[in-house]
Amino acid sequence: MRRFPLRSAGGDLPASVSLDAAGLAHDRRWQLLDAAGEPVRARDVPELAAWVASVDDDALRVRPAGAAGGAAAPGDGWPVRLAGPGTRLHDARAAGVGAAGAPGPHREGAAVHLVAAGAAEAPDAPAGCDPGERANVVVELDPALAQPGEERTWVGRRLRLQRADAAPGPLLRVTRTPKRCLGVYADVVEPGVVGVGDVVVLLDT
Repeated sequence: MRRFPLRSAGGDLPASVSLDAAGLAHDRRWQLLDAAGEPVRARDVPELAAWVASVDDDALRVRPAGAAGGAAAPGDGWPVRLAGPGTRLHDARAAGVGAAGAPGPHREGAAVHLVAAGAAEAPDAPAGCDPGERANVVVELDPALAQPGEERTWVGRRLRLQRADAAPGPLLRVTRTPKRCLGVYADVVEPGVVGVGDVVVLLDT
């Protein structure tokens, strides 16, 4: 699993995480805004992609990729040092985004991004697509049942993320394929906790 607490920056690899209508807990929760209030993206500030974000006790921590420890809290002034005067950190949760009845941090129908391991090497992989390195959930498909890339045929179906002990986990509904990415997007129908090693059960056959 992959989670990206700060948009356009690197993320962390939680062993387990809560999943609800807004997606993985803390995923895309924070974003840098420039002095005019516009989003700061990696294409504008390439150095942003070289930073790694994680969450510690409900707080954002950031550090340059490859740096051991030394994670900075937002109050340390790193947004200005990274992207220039007036840059500030926006917390979607503090702004009410993702709360009941409010829009989440993802576009509608895209709370979770799933991709099959090896999808980029599939012979029918769409040309020019992002290799899926920012997808939230990477699925290892049973080769006897499906091949990488076939997850793009799941649109409209539900899937259950089932715990290794067979306890039911979150229920997702696959909504659409991304325009420029591999894999599929899904909404969360029933919340729960998802962990590495959980089994994906495809429903609505």
